[in-house]
Amino acid sequence: MPVSDPSESPIDLAKRFVRSNQPFLAVEVLEPWLQEYPEDASAWSALAAARYGLDSLPEARAAAMKATELRPDSARNWCNLGMILRKIGAFYEAERVLHRALTVDSTYDRARTELRKIHELRTGEHDASEDDFV
Repeated sequence: MPVSDPSESPIDLAKRFVRSNQPFLAVEVLEPWLQEYPEDASAWSALAAARYGLDSLPEARAAAMKATELRPDSARNWCNLGMILRKIGAFYEAERVLHRALTVDSTYDRARTELRKIHELRTGEHDASEDDFV
């Protein structure tokens, strides 16, 4: 486990683990945190990213949905949920939540990128190299 800064929050630590391709460590940090602070939308979002990194897509979906319930004003949370839904093949639902992201923030280009990926998947033009969780 990388050495952490004592002033680093559990959420920041978990995000660092996800970025360093150690999502299992992020889950270990986040699950106890969420037991104590179940209304922490940032923690749910980070857990969604960690579960996505572990390819635990049903769990990633549930965590991302919780993040959107707690912070429906976050285009990023809606977009992350849309990306997970796209990945599991739930294209209609993914499009719906990605449009919700654009309703929250019409300038959120990542949602447009995700919508383009769905279109490309439907037409056979998808480039899988662009599957980064944000």
